[in-house]
Amino acid sequence: MTGTAAAVPITIIGGFLGAGKTTLLNRIVTAQATRRLAVIVNDFGAIDIDGELIARRGEDVLALRNGCICCSLQGDLLGTLRRLLARDPPPEGIFVECSGVSRLDDMRRALLDPVIWAHVSFEGIVCVTDAEALAEAGPVTRDPLFREQVHAADLIVLSHADRLEAEAVDRAEHALHAIRPGVAIARDGARLLAHPALRAAAALAPRVRGLRASAGEMAADQEFASLAWRSDAPIDVTSFRTVLERHAPGLLRAKGILYAASAPDRGMLLQMVGMRATVGPAPERALADRSTRIVFIGRRGTFDPASLLRDLAALPAPLRTTRILK
Repeated sequence: MTGTAAAVPITIIGGFLGAGKTTLLNRIVTAQATRRLAVIVNDFGAIDIDGELIARRGEDVLALRNGCICCSLQGDLLGTLRRLLARDPPPEGIFVECSGVSRLDDMRRALLDPVIWAHVSFEGIVCVTDAEALAEAGPVTRDPLFREQVHAADLIVLSHADRLEAEAVDRAEHALHAIRPGVAIARDGARLLAHPALRAAAALAPRVRGLRASAGEMAADQEFASLAWRSDAPIDVTSFRTVLERHAPGLLRAKGILYAASAPDRGMLLQMVGMRATVGPAPERALADRSTRIVFIGRRGTFDPASLLRDLAALPAPLRTTRILK
């Protein structure tokens, strides 16, 4: 890092579990394919699922996993940023995708590191929210962490708005304004980097210097539990679905690649948010490792990783090898 180098813009992308952060990030990096961008992806679990799904792979995508960058992995984040800024040439932009359990105001505090602050321009915090869940007035709207993330954002992007009628999108926006009146909301994430709210956040970036460290709050790592599960043999999807349905009430999120016995040459992408689960084709880049790898996340006290692991280990043949990562 040199004193004469131009400040590198850094944007934080956060949002609750399953909101669509990785999808939005893929849209951004694909639209800016000619720019020299770096992406830091934080997976709460021990398997880097989100990193596998980023369209731009290689040395420009860096993973921080098995923890949360707003607390236990904060030192790893700062070290990664320093290494990125020391590159010659440095990136033209840095995006940090937080895990769904991150406290976004703590991310502001993390960037107060004087070495980092001297070389970056803070563009703001983008919080991705699920328009469908908001329109349904689902339990997420009452979740303390979700509400905290909304309050920390400089700009909120409504994901999945294209699936809804205009009235439902209006309900989603109303739900957000009920939590935080006047917050800037974008329905089209593709244009978010030009949004006035982010330009204003960049102009007001020094305000983060006045933030005080919070005391006595439960860290995200203490509030949530995760299980990272990998199987080296194809699994029976019907049996797996039964296990998933049994444990769904305790799960907030499940995400990963399914290597199914019925389609051994074609991986499937599992996405589960609350009680909603979808399975679709996995991106080609995720198929090099022919194994099932899934991260399950829930709140401590309602999610029992040990019980889930026992049920996964008891899945019938052709399952042969199971590994748990901690």
